[in-house]
Parts: sequence; C-alpha cells; structure tokens
Amino acid sequence: MVMFRKLTKRFVFWIALSAGALAAIFYFQVGLVAVCLYALIGLLTLGALMTQVWIKPLKVERELSREVVRIGEPVVSTIKIHNRAPWPILWLYAEDTLPRDMPKKGVWRRLLFIPPRRSFYMSYQLTVTRRGCHPLGPLVMETGDVFGLFKRCRIDRRRAWVTAVPDYEVIEDFQVGQRRRLGELGARRSIFEDPTRIQGVREYRRGDPMKIIHWKSTARTGRLCSKVFEPVVEPGATVVLDFHRETWRDLFVPRRAELPAEGIAVQAACTTCRYLADGGWKVGLFSNGRDPLGLPGMTVSQARAADTLSETLIAAHDRLRDDRLEPIAIRAAAGPAQFPLIHENLGRVALTNGLPIEEHLIGELPYIERNQAIIMITGRVRDTLIETLLTVRELGYRVLLFVVCDNEGHDRAFDRLVPHGVELHRMDEAWRLKEIATGRRAI
Repeated sequence: MVMFRKLTKRFVFWIALSAGALAAIFYFQVGLVAVCLYALIGLLTLGALMTQVWIKPLKVERELSREVVRIGEPVVSTIKIHNRAPWPILWLYAEDTLPRDMPKKGVWRRLLFIPPRRSFYMSYQLTVTRRGCHPLGPLVMETGDVFGLFKRCRIDRRRAWVTAVPDYEVIEDFQVGQRRRLGELGARRSIFEDPTRIQGVREYRRGDPMKIIHWKSTARTGRLCSKVFEPVVEPGATVVLDFHRETWRDLFVPRRAELPAEGIAVQAACTTCRYLADGGWKVGLFSNGRDPLGLPGMTVSQARAADTLSETLIAAHDRLRDDRLEPIAIRAAAGPAQFPLIHENLGRVALTNGLPIEEHLIGELPYIERNQAIIMITGRVRDTLIETLLTVRELGYRVLLFVVCDNEGHDRAFDRLVPHGVELHRMDEAWRLKEIATGRRAI
C-alpha cells in the first residue's frame, strides 16, 4: 500500500510537469524546444520504467556446503540469482554481506548481465575463525537504467547461518593426587549392586544364591553369611554456564590468553562435557545464554526434521527480530549423540540480558537428579550466587564452581563455600582445566 502511494505521487508529479511544459511551449511557440523536451520526458520515463521493472522478478537462492563447522574450517556458499522475466537485465551489481575479519576467496560481489529466464551463480569460500552463530547475507543488489539517470537497490532478507563450535581440550592424563570421583556415586536405595564392591556381610537369608556366600565369615562364625554389595547409580553431571552480559563485562583477561573471558568459559564447559561423556557419564547442559536461531536444546538437523519448528527456522534465516530469552536446557543423558548436541548448542550460545543464572538455576533443580554433580561456570561471583549455591548444596547436590578471570570473587567465595563442601577452582585460562581434571574413570 505504501509503495502504491509512492508510485502514484511520482506519476502525478510527472504528469503535472509534462502538462506545465506543454502549456509553456504553446504559449511561447517554440517547436524545437518542444521536441527536445518531449525526448527528455520520454527518456526519463523509459529509465524510470526500467528501474522499476528490472529488479522485481529476481529470485535469490542460497546453499551452504555445511552449517556446523569447527573453528578454522572453510564453508562454501553458493548463491543463485534467477531472472524470471522475459526481458534481460542489462546490469546488476550484487554483493553478499559477510562477517568481518574472516578470510574469504571466490566471488561474493560482481557486476552482472542476466539474460531472460536465465540464472547466474556466485560461489565463495569463507573460513570461520571464531566461535558463534555467524550470518551469511543478506544479498544487496543494485540496478538502474542504461542511461545512468535512475538507480534502485534491493536487499534479499533471507540469510544462511554457520555455527562454529568451540574447541576443547582432550584430558587423558592425571596428576598425582588429582584422581578422585566427581559426585557421590553411592545410592540411598539398593537398586543396582556392584559385585566388585563388597560393603560388608550379613546373615544368610533364604533365597540367597550360592555365589554371594562369604565362605571365610561362614567358617569363622559357624553360620552361613552372605556378602553385601555397595549399591551404585549411573554417574551424571549438569554443566551450568552463566552467560549473562553483566557477568562478563570489564573482566581482566591475561595477555597470554587467546580468547576473551566468555570464550574461556565456553571452552571450559565444552571440555568438561566431552571429558565426562567419554567416561560414560550422563551429561547435561544448562545456560541462561540466548540461541540466535531460537532453537535452544536442539540441533539444526533436528529442527528440520520437526515440522512444528519449520517456521522458526525460516524466521531465523529471514533474520526476523527474536526477543525470546528462553534458556538452553539439555537434560542429562548418556550416549554417542549427547555430546554433539551439547557441542552445537555451545557453538550458538550468545550473551543475554535476561535473568541472572541463580534465578534460572532454582527453577531448573527439579529436572536435575540428586545424585548428579552440578558444575557451575561463571565470570563474576555475586553474593546472590553464593547464597544460591549454598542452598543447592543443602539440598544434597555435589557442587563445583569454576570462576573465570575473577580472582577477587574467587577469594571472597572461598571462605564461604569451601566449609560447606563446595569445590572451588580458579580458571584464568582454558588449559587450567587439565590441572584440576577429575578421575571420571574411577567409578
């Protein structure tokens, strides 16, 4: 409707101008000027018509070789510009909008001539150099008339997104004195028993199999005695990543660090999840960070497979404004598909201005099993966070706190948390995680 009003105003303006010029010609009786004036009016009309008509029938399609890559890996983007009209487009300048400071080679901008009902392809290779969810696009196109009098631009809103997952350290070696369990592995009820762990002996009960008879105690007491095994549960942990924008504002980062403070936190979370997943642990992730694609807790391939989320993915590619602040919550599970799911979500997570992590954590506790360990990673230790962690500890959870680049907050929290059984570690750089590695295989 707005475009129609603009075109109507322009048409009325040119009609009025032509009528005024015609009246002036008849009044002053100048024929040669009339011919030149009408030629100019025709030229302007033809140029304006070319500008309006040429750019409308263009259709743009985009295809990526991969949507999830590691840092430093290339991705190939192919753009197809199709002219659906029966007339040619004599000139068209097209340029794709790309992330800054990333190496690229190929054709991402060019001056084109497109014949009728034909297509032109632009292909380039982009090397992703930092973690995050990076947009490729929109494509900016400019065309005009052959006389150079009019120009018109068009922005194709559809974008593609490339997720660069974070790097992680592979932890295999352990220093002396650092091999210990992460979380209490003894169950309160005897659901499953480990025959390799003998907790004690008891009197024989009818129905006990012969293989659990403790013969030494039987010979010593003269009565049949049975072995009592230690009940065990499947070990698990939930990594909680604080990604509030205020948490990482104005933090001091050592010069030798290659990543910003929030990047160190993401890498530490990724390393921890990979480390526990390799040991057969149930691993989960919870963060108050924001997913730019609006798909928290899912992969892009899972979103495409779900019909109910197709509109969400299309809206993300079209870069519609998304004000949702839904946290990223991946329930703890074991299996080969769990870490790739966490890895991709850590690649997309972005800083947010939503609720602080301590308010989110209280609401998430009903979904975390009591026998799981809670690993909190943050960049600023607030008094409210300390109170929340003490409450979580009183509820029976094993709590570990990793403090990134906040030495003052670490020292303040040490006096209040350690006496209550909360383990505290300073994380100035990602490699320090190897020094505090826990023996996940000592189950």
